[in-house]
Amino acid sequence: MRQLKELAVIVPVVLLTGYSCPCQADQLRFERARDWTEWTLPARAVEIMADGTIQPVRASRPINAALNAQRFGGGVRTIGSNAVDGALVLDGDLNSGWGPDWSAPEQDWWIEIDLGRAVSLRQLRLVFAAESDPFELFDLQISNGEQKRTNARVPIAGTLVYRIEERIKQNDQHVISYEPQSKEHSVIRFVRIQVLSFVPGARLVEIEAETFGDNLVLNSIENLGGVDIVIETEGGDSERISVANAIGLMDGDLVTPWRFGRASRGQTDIFGRITVDLGLVYWVDEVRLIGRLVLGRGFDFKFYEVMTSDGSLGPDGTALWFKHFSGHGSQTNRREGMADHPFPLRPVRLVRIGWKYWDAVCAVETGGGQTATTIACQAQGITEELQAFGTGYPLAVTLRSQILDPQGLKNFTNLEWEGERPPGTRHEIRTRTGNDLNSVITFHNKDGKEITERAWGKLIPSFRGSIDTTFGVGDDWSPWSRIYHTSAQAFQSPVPRRYVQVDVRLVSEDPEAAASLEMLQINFDDPLARDVVAEIAPALTTPAVQQAFSLFVRPRGTVTGFDYLSVEASTQLNFVEARLGGERFDTLAESTDNGFRVALPRRVQSNELLELSFDAEIYLQSTRFDVFLEDRSGDVPVRQRVDAGDATDRAPANTNIVSLPLDPELFVNVDLSSRVLTPNGDGQNDELQVALDVLNLIEERPLRLRIMELSGRVIRSVARGSAAGQQHLVWDARDESGVLVPPGIYILELNLQGDGREESLHRLVTVVY
Repeated sequence: MRQLKELAVIVPVVLLTGYSCPCQADQLRFERARDWTEWTLPARAVEIMADGTIQPVRASRPINAALNAQRFGGGVRTIGSNAVDGALVLDGDLNSGWGPDWSAPEQDWWIEIDLGRAVSLRQLRLVFAAESDPFELFDLQISNGEQKRTNARVPIAGTLVYRIEERIKQNDQHVISYEPQSKEHSVIRFVRIQVLSFVPGARLVEIEAETFGDNLVLNSIENLGGVDIVIETEGGDSERISVANAIGLMDGDLVTPWRFGRASRGQTDIFGRITVDLGLVYWVDEVRLIGRLVLGRGFDFKFYEVMTSDGSLGPDGTALWFKHFSGHGSQTNRREGMADHPFPLRPVRLVRIGWKYWDAVCAVETGGGQTATTIACQAQGITEELQAFGTGYPLAVTLRSQILDPQGLKNFTNLEWEGERPPGTRHEIRTRTGNDLNSVITFHNKDGKEITERAWGKLIPSFRGSIDTTFGVGDDWSPWSRIYHTSAQAFQSPVPRRYVQVDVRLVSEDPEAAASLEMLQINFDDPLARDVVAEIAPALTTPAVQQAFSLFVRPRGTVTGFDYLSVEASTQLNFVEARLGGERFDTLAESTDNGFRVALPRRVQSNELLELSFDAEIYLQSTRFDVFLEDRSGDVPVRQRVDAGDATDRAPANTNIVSLPLDPELFVNVDLSSRVLTPNGDGQNDELQVALDVLNLIEERPLRLRIMELSGRVIRSVARGSAAGQQHLVWDARDESGVLVPPGIYILELNLQGDGREESLHRLVTVVY
């Protein structure tokens, strides 16, 4: 199933990288915390440790939201006295705390903290120092951020309304717990303590806010996600809401809700949808939809649906959705101002709320004027906050380097990395290279807002801001390489090149385990040749047939030349001969893990043509033959990958890839050792051996041999994983229990499930004694 790579409907945060590099001699190395600062990272999903290790951040529930209040801009909001110790009530340390300055006026014996964002509270705990008496008489006040208003209903900036107020009297407890008595009071942000009586030595050591958990929607923007809101209009068109408006439902502030500013009506139903991209795939088990708590309690969804998606795409290219709820908002939802939707833990990247904005049938049935139908049949979908909770590490986090410039054309030789990889996790690292950069010039006004060049030119000089130039990859850049499987593996992208970029994914298939990255290093040398190309002939062949091939290599811009040439492919290669400048020379081919290496009679220089001849059987469509120049004259061999290109007129294709005819067959050349089995133990035809050539499998797939009676009943099944190439299966004339089958005629079935289709073949075999 294809995975979501880019969502056109989501408004992303776009980062244009610059180019630089933490270069050392012959390597690009990242291992210190400061080395990662220019990488594009999902800021809320990874943590850079002091020693430079990058590790994913685990989503938890429940959490103490006071401990990370400062991360969301919170902390001590205001304090009456002893401000120096105020922050100690949020540090998680029971050995430190705050008490008022008892010499100050009594009205200054207070502290107010800001959790930084609206949280869904389970329990609030006030913890007092164990070595002294606690506050005996004090007021506890809690606010969700609602502001006081003028008589004209205009919010007054900087003010708070405390909907929860409790006076604690004759207290002798060192831990005071408060639990919301109703759901509408469970969403809070500010906590204020007003001490009303003198208690020598009393200190408040911690304010703990146990909440539902990490609200993953809050992290969306920093994790390179976003939000998209669409309202249908009359005639089937749609209106997309601006990001500045839509962001209000995911900013942690109830005072800045999302609302659609105008009434839409029509002869047919009108629908709306809110889609939040978390930026990453998390393990989620609950969505809370907060309608109106500050704007007068209510829930502006009549018929609505709650759906999630992990980003997988269907055949039409759109996200596949799992529906958790479809129905009408209840009277309870309207009274509480919100709706909770728990569900079993599942991978989620997208959260969608779809609702009926205008109910045309309702309008007909209600009748009356516009006011009556608007009240009864319109659902504006006002949303103060959308929250999503879950547990575990994200399925994958992506780290991408800036464009790295090692200051000149380089032969990148291999890539090394270090990091923890617990069971159920892995590193997926890819590279790309190029020589050209595209520049992007942006203009800004004095407030830093991006504007057009024309608008910038019309401004008076004092209103003009900066002109910035950033760089992106050019048109000549390679695609992202195949994944590197092991550290120190040979470099997978084209070389030599001027620039390089690295993409790292830390993948966690187990939500309770995560991979980390401690170091990454790209090694490079000066190129053996500034430009070298190779091409193969023929570039089209018959599958599973021994074929003679010629591989031509021509270097340009060599400095000292090279003395070896190696060839690698996914099929077995049988070296025949080698020629330099058209002249055959004697050499022995050394077998390597994936091909062979040839020693050259002398160091090869610019524009000399090398030709290697070998035999091979091709089983896989688009089989690539990788060629490497090697200089083995020094203590450390130097290796350079060769690009595909026009090396000679004798090979017209300009490629190092061999193709097969467009044939849907998955296997050919099926051969049975005998159609008649005589399993009497004399070594002659005691078992049936089946040989076949499997084609066009990118990954290993199940190959199955089944033996059936003429009635169709399966008496034996033999299965194994199969890759492209020659395969062998054996039937020993026994059934599943190990007993020899009776004499008779049996049906042999071969079945292979390929990457995109399935193929079967049937033959008759006879067993006699």
